[in-house]
Amino acid sequence: MKRNYNGLPALTWWLVLLLGTACSSSSNPIATSPEPQVTLPALPTGRIAIVGASVSAGFGGTPFGEVFTVAASRSAVESEANVFLFRDPIGDSHAQIDKAIAFKATAIVALDFLFWDLYGSTEPAWRDKALAAGLAELERARAAGAWILVGDVPRVVTAAEWMLPPDSVPDVATLARYNQHIRVWASRERVLFVPFASWAEPLAADGDVELADGTKMPARSLVALDGLHLNALGVWALLDRLDHFIEARLPGTPKDALVFVRPQP
Repeated sequence: MKRNYNGLPALTWWLVLLLGTACSSSSNPIATSPEPQVTLPALPTGRIAIVGASVSAGFGGTPFGEVFTVAASRSAVESEANVFLFRDPIGDSHAQIDKAIAFKATAIVALDFLFWDLYGSTEPAWRDKALAAGLAELERARAAGAWILVGDVPRVVTAAEWMLPPDSVPDVATLARYNQHIRVWASRERVLFVPFASWAEPLAADGDVELADGTKMPARSLVALDGLHLNALGVWALLDRLDHFIEARLPGTPKDALVFVRPQP
């Protein structure tokens, strides 16, 4: 029988190794690496900028800037939204984003920012150009480091004619095509797509909306007399729903980052 370097028979040596390994394994199990900690996504609410049209600016209701200032008590809030965005959707959108970037916004709320890109003209070429420009402005802000909360465009059929002529409302197929384009754009990083159009559907259908506390009320009761803009209660209902939407989609966001208080009647 061959002997190894220390004089023990080779078979005996291998038995010693085998038994030693078995004993070591039973008393000292192999250490396992701890599972990696999963970081839940969070919306950076340190500096919030509001961009958009008359709903965000508070025509008929409450300006988003005022509501966010109260709701996000630990955040700096600035509103660039303009009631007159409809006069120059492309130029005014550029100016708003310039201001939001200068403010060093960490999150930009753009719920009705793209509305007049589709309602400002019935010409398909103009709509294509305006929407492309609006999305390019949001991309510019995203490239500067901000998170973007962008809403798609609802189909509004309840507005008074003096406020929004019926022939300026995109047909269902056209609006669906443009909204799909917005949704595809919003699939990139640091963008949260907000289904604003579907949230507004009960208004067009003369239906009810369910509030965060489970109560239901007519959608028409959330809109100003012009049938287009949200009243103060409507602004709260929309932003409170947005808050819960953010918590569901970006669960790392602190629960008290945004606390919207229902206005008193």
